[in-house]
Amino acid sequence: MAELDPSLLDASESHLADLEKHFTKGLQLRAAEDDSAARVVFEKILKLEPRLAEPRLELAHIHLLSERFDDAHEHARLAVSTLRAGGQWTRDVEPTALLSFALNLLGETVARALEEGDLFLTDRPEFTRRWNRAAGHFAEAAEVDPTNEDALRNRTRFAPLPAVLDN
Repeated sequence: MAELDPSLLDASESHLADLEKHFTKGLQLRAAEDDSAARVVFEKILKLEPRLAEPRLELAHIHLLSERFDDAHEHARLAVSTLRAGGQWTRDVEPTALLSFALNLLGETVARALEEGDLFLTDRPEFTRRWNRAAGHFAEAAEVDPTNEDALRNRTRFAPLPAVLDN
């Protein structure tokens, strides 16, 4: 179960304690492979408190699995931004590990969209730009946490490509 960071609980933000219970329920739903119900829970949390990175990471993963790449990317991007600003909510994960996970997930949202589309055939320069953006996220994730095996694997798989000139 996620531990709530006590420093986040001041008089004006005591509602976060209640949100932790909902977050735990969302995680339980994900573990039970009920991503649809979990998505609803995480979206409700973010309506009440949009500054939380952890529900965004869960939503990014859910959207990625259902091939909603734009939604997955937006949630992962916002989660990374929040974490970089020091906005980690839960404290049962090391900050560098969580940021690395988020960066790797952000890279996956870019990479999976490339794998599913035909951009390689239709717009090679744009494909290369996106590939290199994913490569950058994977490289940063591996740098932030060198024990993140997924990031290390992705960094190797998505080595930067040389720029392609527009025709």
